[in-house]
Amino acid sequence: MTYDFNVFVDRNNTNSAKWEFMQLMDPEATDSTLPLWVADMDFPCAKPILDALHERVDRQIFGYSAHNTGEYYRAVCGWYQHRFNWYVNSSDLVYSPGVVPAIGYLIEILTQPGDGIIIQRPVYYPFTNMINSHSRKIVNNPLVNHNGYYEMDFEDLENKAKNPNTKMLIFCSPHNPVGRVWKEEELKRLGQICLDNGLIIVSDEIHYDLVKRGLKHIPLVTLFPEHKNRIISCTAPSKTFNLAGMQLSNIVIHDEEIRNKWNEYVVGQLGIFMPNSFSIVAAQAAYTYGEDWLEQVIDYVDGNKHFVQEFLKEHLPKAKYSVPEGTYLLWVDLSDYGHTQEQLEKVIHRDSKVLTDMGVLFGEEGKGFIRLNAACTRAILKEALERIAGAVNKLKKGDKAPDFVYDTPWKKEIRLSEKVKEKTTFLYFLRYYGCTLCQLEIADIIENYHKFIEKNAQMLVVLQSDPALIREQVKGELPFDIVCDPEQKLFKLYQVRPAVSMEDALSARIFDKVRIANERGLKHGKYEGNELQLPALFLVDSGLTVRYVHYSKEMADLLTIDDMVELV
Repeated sequence: MTYDFNVFVDRNNTNSAKWEFMQLMDPEATDSTLPLWVADMDFPCAKPILDALHERVDRQIFGYSAHNTGEYYRAVCGWYQHRFNWYVNSSDLVYSPGVVPAIGYLIEILTQPGDGIIIQRPVYYPFTNMINSHSRKIVNNPLVNHNGYYEMDFEDLENKAKNPNTKMLIFCSPHNPVGRVWKEEELKRLGQICLDNGLIIVSDEIHYDLVKRGLKHIPLVTLFPEHKNRIISCTAPSKTFNLAGMQLSNIVIHDEEIRNKWNEYVVGQLGIFMPNSFSIVAAQAAYTYGEDWLEQVIDYVDGNKHFVQEFLKEHLPKAKYSVPEGTYLLWVDLSDYGHTQEQLEKVIHRDSKVLTDMGVLFGEEGKGFIRLNAACTRAILKEALERIAGAVNKLKKGDKAPDFVYDTPWKKEIRLSEKVKEKTTFLYFLRYYGCTLCQLEIADIIENYHKFIEKNAQMLVVLQSDPALIREQVKGELPFDIVCDPEQKLFKLYQVRPAVSMEDALSARIFDKVRIANERGLKHGKYEGNELQLPALFLVDSGLTVRYVHYSKEMADLLTIDDMVELV
């Protein structure tokens, strides 16, 4: 069947960590924040999975369940064979509620406190957390960034693998967050270095099915059949089929002695050995009937990845981004925009109201980066990117303000750079003339305009209004220009964006403004433009250099006239 991944599925009231518990990552996230952080998809599961789960629910009883059946093993091992030509004996599979817990268990049973464990940053940050929480030593073999394309530093890896205190490599393949799908020669070289130096390799291959067209994931262990006992492969249906909440992973351990240690610790001491009823059914259905859905997901996500590439070229040209070879996660370098790490986090989380994983989580090598989840509808992705671009591109003090040609209700084709030649100029972006709040602001400016004249300053008020409508409402010319921008081209040029919701646009202060407007007898006129538009104020000198910037956070977040005059 054909799936439509453009349809938005509301995940509220489903206990969604991604949508309903954003505060886990950012305590200041709100209902208006778009979540592109944690790695699950916003796409409905494949219909065969849903059908299998409905059928299981109809059986009415959900007691203790075990997965050790021929049907289950045929589904999982058959998938390995079909997708990767990888033969796995069912006796080599052990159950874990997740890959991250499995890595923790393996650290515990295969290394000792103080042992060194190699990771390749920037890398999935739970690797770091698991090593630290088990009192092991992180040995970083950082990836080399060639303008967005990452490669392994094999010389550094070999030097660190030779240290007798180094016991393990935790490998990420495909790599999260940089999106590499490692080539056969890269895998062979990495594996040989580790095996020659006696290291155990724990290979996290959870994203193994999410690879772009024309590339192929190679399970590391298949390249070293004679040494497969030294390589442990961590797999799961969770990323492939959007089943992370099912809490089921399949860990491939070929070595009997290691499996015995696993069973003694994980099963015997921790009591972890039974998946839940639904995860078994979902995994079997996914691996047996879900491939068609997966192929459509890959195509849609690949489309999203290329959409991001084109968007960044146009709207954030200083961003560095390579279309990832694998995963549905995007690794975007914004460091050329000059923000500190604290500023970048504020710009992304506070100003744009988009929740991403900040790159520094993945190691110092990730400073200046963000990680975006592209497994969402194109519309959500576009809105998130527009918010980010608007926040990143906001003008700052010292920037050169964009020049433009504008019309007033009475004059046409005035160039800003000519208008500001002899005077310090305020560009005041409001909403539209019919708005009583805007009428109130304009009335105050008219009443106090002599204060600007005394400082050899002038005001341009930018409105989302059509010139003809203003002429209907205003009798006679004003002492300053009203810049008409009915298509909001100048608002976009100056990154003066609307609020993302009415809740964000309003505050208690607005009711005081409304009361004053009513007392003055101001009446609301025709609606124009975006009702959620927020104000902004820019002060530029005669050369269009920005001397002051104020992007309002809500509609009544305005400076007083006296405060403005003091800025001159």
